[in-house]
Amino acid sequence: MDRAIKHAQPTQDSYYSSYLLEAVAIFEGAIKRLRHCEDSQCDIADAIDMAHRIKGNAAMYGHPDLGLSAKKTEEILRDSAGKFDHATPLKSIINLVENIEDICQGPGKSEPGWLHDTLAVEDEKQTRVSQSAPSAAFDRKRVIIAFQDSWVCDLMASLLEPEYAVSTYNTGKDALTAITAEKPDLSILEHEFSDMNGLDLLMRLRTAHPLNDLPVFMAFDPDMPEAIAQAISCGINGFTEDKHEILEITDFTKTFFGKPKERVLVVDDDPVVRDLLKDVLRGAGFTVDIANDGLEALAYLSKQTPDIVLLDRFMPRLEGGTVLYEIQNKINLKSIPVLILTAMVNQGEAKSWFERGAADFIPKPFDPDEVVMRVKQHLETRQM
Repeated sequence: MDRAIKHAQPTQDSYYSSYLLEAVAIFEGAIKRLRHCEDSQCDIADAIDMAHRIKGNAAMYGHPDLGLSAKKTEEILRDSAGKFDHATPLKSIINLVENIEDICQGPGKSEPGWLHDTLAVEDEKQTRVSQSAPSAAFDRKRVIIAFQDSWVCDLMASLLEPEYAVSTYNTGKDALTAITAEKPDLSILEHEFSDMNGLDLLMRLRTAHPLNDLPVFMAFDPDMPEAIAQAISCGINGFTEDKHEILEITDFTKTFFGKPKERVLVVDDDPVVRDLLKDVLRGAGFTVDIANDGLEALAYLSKQTPDIVLLDRFMPRLEGGTVLYEIQNKINLKSIPVLILTAMVNQGEAKSWFERGAADFIPKPFDPDEVVMRVKQHLETRQM
């Protein structure tokens, strides 16, 4: 029982390994508290909360055994509250820390393949200028923006991402090369560059057989009717008479690709679950908003109306049941499907949530692809 707790070091730079190292720090504090160390600032409730979160998210990151260990630790800590026997909870926490160490520094350990795709999306959002097509796994519409002014490019990209995969260029030559290679779903071109006239670029696209039907939107300076007429004759899909009307351009883009993205509100106090759901749902084509707890969710719902809500059951400040009650008792919200997420499932609990108005009940750990499938099914049912 007196073994020293080692600090695990991740074998790779991964979000989940860092998350587990933060958990170790909390568990170390709980061990000191259980050993009656006066300098420990940890409340045992923090360790219970962390064990509860790991129970719900470990399997989704490929570590089901860790989830079971966290579940056992949570149960022991809850049962031992107020009791004098600290040996059992101490042993359980130490075993849990050992399991975390095995994951972070054990030989041959690696994150599941789909996690690397998730992390790649974050890298793509940080680097907007890309010379290659985005991963097909996320199937976002590809947009190329070509303006001389890099500030304008960055502003438009920020308004269109992450719903669309955006690449930006500042010269006509670079834009032509990228369009030829990527064959984007839409190209937004300024009428003139320092190295090439935008109309000349358009003509090259229209005379190249593999590219002649690619959608193009052009942005002109004011008072250029002849140039606009020429561009229309070349078959552009839209234009603006003022290239600095950024919102007009981004609105056209969203309209061009069809109806607005359906909006999902994810309410969960676990950052691992939030980030996972955010990435897989955005990859499936949804707009995703985040609330860290029940109070944030109610504040959001007082101003916006999402198409569907993914709602965690246990959260600080305000638990999921109260949020569901508020949704069910507001006329403008009660038709929104609410999917309950929980890592603690008791017999008959799903039935009680359905009786309270929930559209679905999803136990943690869950398969992210299954969550996306259920979200789509409920949205389709609502539209019908």
